[in-house]
Order: sequence, then C-alpha cells, then structure tokens
Amino acid sequence: MLPLEIGYSRRFCNPMSRDIDALTSWTLKHLRDRWWDARWTRWVSSHLRCDPGETLIHVGCGNGEVDVALALATPGLRVVSVDIHAPRARHTRDLGLDVGVRLAALAGDLRALPVAPGSADAVLCIGVLQHVGDPEAAAHTLAGLVRPGGRVLVVEPDLEACYWYSASPAGMRAWTLGRDTLARWHHAERPEMPRRLGVHVVSWLRDAGLDPLSVEPLAVPEARLGAPPPGVWEARERRLAAAASAPARIADAPALAAALAAYQADADRQGAAFVEVQHALLLATLAQRPAP
Repeated sequence: MLPLEIGYSRRFCNPMSRDIDALTSWTLKHLRDRWWDARWTRWVSSHLRCDPGETLIHVGCGNGEVDVALALATPGLRVVSVDIHAPRARHTRDLGLDVGVRLAALAGDLRALPVAPGSADAVLCIGVLQHVGDPEAAAHTLAGLVRPGGRVLVVEPDLEACYWYSASPAGMRAWTLGRDTLARWHHAERPEMPRRLGVHVVSWLRDAGLDPLSVEPLAVPEARLGAPPPGVWEARERRLAAAASAPARIADAPALAAALAAYQADADRQGAAFVEVQHALLLATLAQRPAP
C-alpha cells in the first residue's frame, strides 16, 4: 500500500488533501493534477508492472503530469493519454515534448474511446468513473482495453465514507446542509451512480473477465487548527456559487450561502480554538486479464 504520511497539520498533511472540501463538492476533485508526486509514480508503476516497449493507456489524463512521470519512470514505455477535453490532451502532448517524452495524447471519452480493445498492456484510470453516467459500463470498457496478462488499476472514491468534524456548531450545520444538497444534485444528474462507488469496481472488473488482485483503501485527510484565513472562505463561496448556478440548483443557493457565512462568522469568533477535520476515502482496485 502507498506509504501515506498521515499528518493532521497543514504543514505535513497528505498531498491529496489539498483540494478535498465536503462543503463545496460531492465528488473528489483534482485527483491527479495537484497532488501527484514521486511516491505515487512508484506506487502506480509497482502495481501495473510495465516494461519498456509495452503500452499503458491512461484514461482521464488531466493535465498530463502523471503521464510524463510514468513515461520517465519507465524509459521506452509507450504512454497513450486520453481525456474528454481536447485542450487537456494537447497540453499533455506538449508537456511531454517539453521534457523529451513523446506521448500519444488523444481526445475521447469512455463511451467512444479512440483506442482499440485489447491494445494495452496496462490501463490506469483515477477519479473518472465518479463523473460518468454508467460507471459499470465504463469499468467494462476499461477492462476490454487490456491484452491477456494485462493489468487495470482503477482508483475511485467511496463517496459515503466521508467524515467531518467542526468545533463550530454552525460548521456542523453547514456541512449537513451541504452534504445533503450536493448529494441530491449529484444523484439527480446520475441516478444510476452507486452511492458507494469505489467498492463496486472490483465486482465490475470481475464481471468483465478480469481477475481481481487487490483492493486498497487510501486515506485522504485534511485538518485545520485555528480560524481559516479569508481566502479559504472566499474560495468556498466561489465554488458553491459556481455549483449552484445551474437552473435546477439556483433555488438552493441562498441557504448554502447563508450557512457558509454563519460558519465563517463562528470560526472567526473561535479564533485559535477553531478545529475542522475532514476525511475521505479512495479505493484502488487492481485486476488482471488471465493469460491464455
């Protein structure tokens, strides 16, 4: 398992924690772009076990830093980077060229991937299934990409396994309102999405013909001691306003804004005595297509 540094101060916290905030998002955001480091490159490489000359397909490549890191870690590895957003795919390609790595960067989504079934020795997918309408079908698509002996590594959150504590009563009220509202929005858009997504991946991959090798829980903690600075509250306000801007959500915006403002006021009153703790959970599922 990845050796996470489970530190609960801002200085020593797990780098994954930089963007978790159950007040402003039901899903976990930026699960590659902002916390990837050499430890994660080693961890993924040790699970997928790619050799030079083999092909790794990364579905949902984001800004491309992961793809470059994996290519540099295994010289000669052919990395195929796929993202639903064409600008991200182009950025990934250009980022590779900047450091002398040639990546095959393609635009496409899980409903119509621009790569052939059975063309990969390994497949990586991090935090993508939580955003698709039919995650089970998407998992079957990922499984279909690997050749016999190939491995698939899927990392997804258990969105129900979320812990929250605030020393502020207003904070507990804000979290309860935000959790219920954000969950309602998410499931209205994706009614087929299991509430405990990460735990289902192993059975989906098994049903798709793969042999599960491991399921690993990865903790994503965050803690604050002392009243957060104004920038934290401003960022939360912006994220909530953006999330509530859709016509079907706009009616919820005033209550969310009022709860957040009350929380900020209470936190400021508490000052150094303020405490806020969040904890989310990712599940990393590794599976392999049986060799003939």
